[in-house]
Amino acid sequence: MEDVDGTQPRMPIIHPEELIGRTIGITQEDGQTTQLHIIEAINEHLNDTENSSTNVKFRCSINDDAYEDILTYNQIMDYLSKGDDDDIIWKFKDIIGHQGPLSKSHKDYKGSPYNVTVLWENGETSNKPLLVIAADDPVSCAIYAGQNDLLSQPGWKRFKSLAKRQKKMLREISLAKLRRPTTRVKFKYGYEVPKDFRHAVDTDQCNDNTLWQDATKLELESMEAYQVFKDHGHKATPPPGYKVIRAHLIYDVKHDGRHKARLVADGHLTDIPDDSVYSSVVSLRGLWILLFLAELNGLEVWGTDIGNAYLEALTSEKVCIHAGPEFGLLADHLLLIHKALYGLRSSGAHWHS
Repeated sequence: MEDVDGTQPRMPIIHPEELIGRTIGITQEDGQTTQLHIIEAINEHLNDTENSSTNVKFRCSINDDAYEDILTYNQIMDYLSKGDDDDIIWKFKDIIGHQGPLSKSHKDYKGSPYNVTVLWENGETSNKPLLVIAADDPVSCAIYAGQNDLLSQPGWKRFKSLAKRQKKMLREISLAKLRRPTTRVKFKYGYEVPKDFRHAVDTDQCNDNTLWQDATKLELESMEAYQVFKDHGHKATPPPGYKVIRAHLIYDVKHDGRHKARLVADGHLTDIPDDSVYSSVVSLRGLWILLFLAELNGLEVWGTDIGNAYLEALTSEKVCIHAGPEFGLLADHLLLIHKALYGLRSSGAHWHS
């Protein structure tokens, strides 16, 4: 079938049917991740796939069925293309259990005779069909099957060949994690974006200015204003029950040329909390309803941004850092983290509370 101008229509890069069941990790500016799971294509749109990919729409669940939304093919492609430019993201931490075999009439049947219990990086768990996880990460499935004597069971036999190459497989995983573009120079809006504080100082010296150092100073002054840290002394010993982790600076350039710095804790070094750390967000459907009601009633809609929102909340995690040179006079001091610093596992939940 031809378009109006007589040219052949361009087919989607990924066929819509291949997207069903996939999970996409979307990283927000504050470092938090959102899990977008594609449940199904809407039939009336799927029939028009051959004509135009823009007609295809999908029903998706956000953060493991917390709420659902309808996204177009192009929106999903945008998320996938953004993910291709990012560093390697490991969507889940481990497979910790399984359920099955399940019959099609079973209430927990989700299209696969087996479900696996996935432990996500934020400490939450959820049950996913084995077919979905196997398509995304067959390596983890093979390791789990080998550890639990499942390789001879129907549905798990496919991982036998992978499990035999387990040592090679684990080595490849380690190498993949190391393949981070640490030497790649990043530019945004014509400015070189530093990787860390030392790089920021060197970049300022090359540019004969102090823009990145000023952004760092502003961020650390904000930390002081919010009383994020409690100074425990120069090269002090951590108090009982406290764990020493790291913190690093993330640099960015806004569209108007402003240089920004954000101090983020390396929360992945902490233990996974027993309590839920999920923090809900407003859905797009809720936002649409709000705007619709405002328009119906002639109301003016205002939007605002809460600067350093997480720092309004206290943290219950007992963690501390050794201050680096960016802290100036506090360098080499032991700082106890008092507020819900960005990057900690529970900061989102504390801010939500």
